[in-house]
Amino acid sequence: MSTNPNAFADCRRRSLDALIGIVGVGIFTAGPDLEVRSMNAEAERMLGFERGEAIGLSCRETLGPDLCSSTCAFRMTFVDKNTRKGWTVTVTNRRGEERDLLLSTAFLDAPEPADQEVAVILRDVTEAEQIRKALQDRWSFHGLVCASGKMKEIVSLVRELAPYDSTVLILGESGTGKEIIAHAVHEESPRHEKPFVTVNCSAYPEGLLETELFGHVRGAFTGAFNDRKGRFVAANGGTLFLDEIGEISQAVQVKLLRVLQDHVIERVGDQKPIPVDIRIVAATNRDLRREVLEGRFREDLYYRLNVLTVHLPPLRERREDVPALTDHFLTKYAERTGKTIKAVSDDAMEHLLRHEWPGNVRELENAIEHAVVRAHGAILTAADLPSEVRGGLPGSAPTRGNLATRIDAALAASGGKVGRAAEILGVHRTTVWRHLRRRERVSP
Repeated sequence: MSTNPNAFADCRRRSLDALIGIVGVGIFTAGPDLEVRSMNAEAERMLGFERGEAIGLSCRETLGPDLCSSTCAFRMTFVDKNTRKGWTVTVTNRRGEERDLLLSTAFLDAPEPADQEVAVILRDVTEAEQIRKALQDRWSFHGLVCASGKMKEIVSLVRELAPYDSTVLILGESGTGKEIIAHAVHEESPRHEKPFVTVNCSAYPEGLLETELFGHVRGAFTGAFNDRKGRFVAANGGTLFLDEIGEISQAVQVKLLRVLQDHVIERVGDQKPIPVDIRIVAATNRDLRREVLEGRFREDLYYRLNVLTVHLPPLRERREDVPALTDHFLTKYAERTGKTIKAVSDDAMEHLLRHEWPGNVRELENAIEHAVVRAHGAILTAADLPSEVRGGLPGSAPTRGNLATRIDAALAASGGKVGRAAEILGVHRTTVWRHLRRRERVSP
């Protein structure tokens, strides 16, 4: 019984077209003349063609002339019939988009030489390449992990201002890394071998903060059984970092102003001035200009603090840093938990890149720690992420919203426990305390 070669070829073509139409990667085939004979919808999307538009075009017209040479992979595959697997090429498609494609070739034999083809398999790895390049290009600067241009500019600024003793004011939302920047200023300065002392001004009531900063003498108040030297003296010769500077009272502002003007302190209960040699770095997430206008912060102190200013952008404005930070925290918590987690899945990274991060880097770190604890395999998946991060894709509930409303909701969910509410939100507990204080001030 004879077989019709044309019928066989037609059947083979229909089978091949049906196969490449259902696979989840981009595929096109080319004949010995290197003209495209078939292309599935996924390849058309990657290469920017309309349906059927590429049929009959040459490989050169399809992928661009940069890939054509005497050692063209397609020609070589026809010659030696060997499969060539996975090399990354950058293609500018018909829509003018630059795409990174993982390209492989395979020889498709046929009874007639004219029916032989090479199948070209394409995987779009553009986002993966962007992440890889971001990780490769990331910087680590005294604990500050960054890949974005904005953060690299801040690193350059810190290096410029660090050698001088002028006061530095760091502005930025909660969780953006203000303390890391303050420590970097110290480490890059001539004072780096001297103490770096941190005081969170919002963590102390007014009277206790004054004692914590300036110290006290024995008998200055009930319970003062011994002298206390205070943080200014402890930081002598080095750097004192005053975090949440916008929270200090008017009385403490007056004393701090004198330190900046005269470089002396007085302990509580003592009138003897003590000279101090320190550099002050202050930080706040408040708008100090508004605080001055509304009478809550001294104008003269503001100008004394605002000599050199560093503005830290929120994480949502520097999303290029998310992959680098994720990789950093993944390594940190995988080592801490003893787990072998090598990477983050594409869908998990998509959630991380789209989330608004109201708690900034601190919230991202909490999210990765949460995910590492929950993860069971070598790949961290979207299912491992906290629900508020997984809810950050379009069409779902908003993740940022009004922070005050979100804090109230977190407090309700935690039964009024400040620490737990802060953990739910991925913010520092002082953010929750400030919200409670403000709510008390406006309550009738």
